Amino acid sequence: MHKLSLGALFFVLVTATGLSGCVTTAGDDNNPWSETPYMEGEETEDSFEAAPLPVPPSAPEIPAPRFPQPDPPEEVIVNAPLWYDKLRDWADADTRPALTSFRRSCKSWVKADPDAALNKNLPDYGTYRDWLPACAKAKFASQTKEGARAFFENEFALLSLKTLTDDSGTLTGYYEPEIEVRLTPDQTFREPILAKPTNPAVLRKPRSQINAKSSRVIAYGRPIDVFFMQIQGSGRLKYEDGRSLRAAYAANNGKPYTSIGRVLVERGEMKLSQASKQSIESWMERNGPAKTRALMNENPRYIFFAEQSVAVDELGVEEGPRGAMEVPLTEMGSIAVDPRYHPYGTLVWLETKLPQEGGDYRGKDTGLLVSAQDTGKAIRGALRGDLFFGAGDEAGERAGVMKHDVRWRVLVPKSIAKSQPVS
Repeated sequence: MHKLSLGALFFVLVTATGLSGCVTTAGDDNNPWSETPYMEGEETEDSFEAAPLPVPPSAPEIPAPRFPQPDPPEEVIVNAPLWYDKLRDWADADTRPALTSFRRSCKSWVKADPDAALNKNLPDYGTYRDWLPACAKAKFASQTKEGARAFFENEFALLSLKTLTDDSGTLTGYYEPEIEVRLTPDQTFREPILAKPTNPAVLRKPRSQINAKSSRVIAYGRPIDVFFMQIQGSGRLKYEDGRSLRAAYAANNGKPYTSIGRVLVERGEMKLSQASKQSIESWMERNGPAKTRALMNENPRYIFFAEQSVAVDELGVEEGPRGAMEVPLTEMGSIAVDPRYHPYGTLVWLETKLPQEGGDYRGKDTGLLVSAQDTGKAIRGALRGDLFFGAGDEAGERAGVMKHDVRWRVLVPKSIAKSQPVS
């Protein structure tokens, strides 16, 4: 292991901290037992008398990509280059999701100045021009497991990453919920999903003072479903007539987040080791609407949404929500990171345990390659990440129990790695 100066290849802070949370278009956190955001407002007695909602509008235009330039860390540590055949699980890994996510990163990068740094405060990640040759070859890389692995082996150098105090960090998971909604509220579908209010005063109210009259209602869902959709930051809305739209993060009310999972732990109603999406949802179902409402009101933070169409990629697969990089996230191929250490679009090999099904808290030793395309307020440190599990209930069941140690390896174009001195 070599301790490097700021002129060397990779930047790492002395400590890698943080709990949960990516954005899926937002910058909010996403695990209900840690530093996460949340939803909704107090419903009024006459909220069920609202008129049916109009058919949702078409998706708005997606803005041009933004590339944050956060301050650099103070310390750096990087291991000497590694061989891929030394990696646990590399020979059997399916890197096709990473190839898909990398191609999507490349589509964003081509809009940038090729001579600009991926992050001006992290100059040793190179410029967009340094990465564009790999982008060009990625277009023609084989879609087989073997072909995808060969592409990454041929184009990128592999280095391990540590801090001065740790050689592993924490990996959690997030997903995009799919929830049933209605245009007209009833006793089951009674929770409003609100658009960003036009009245600035509403954006300063705590959640308990926000209701269906506070802003335009996009749709109505079950309270628990809307709650967890707001935790994740986006979701797919399934209407009775078969239509599907995405509820993408639009704004929040600026209030601090209070973890309801932590509230339950502090009350002695749940052990920290048991805290998960499933256990919190189970608590809500056991305790009924009134206590559920009171628990949710412990958190003043409220999330507003915007409608977007669900796009389909060139392979006919529905695209995920857009993360902080403003490209569609890829199931098991995208990760939320701290952009002070990992510029958006860069590649990371993770060695961790992954749940194989809902309720699998132990997980299975697994290695996987991902692209850094998202972030969140609780994602802090060079070794902290949040893995995107995809959309739907199955993805949610696995993401809800994902919280394991993780070792990091970073990939950079070989041309950059060869030019860097190792001292």
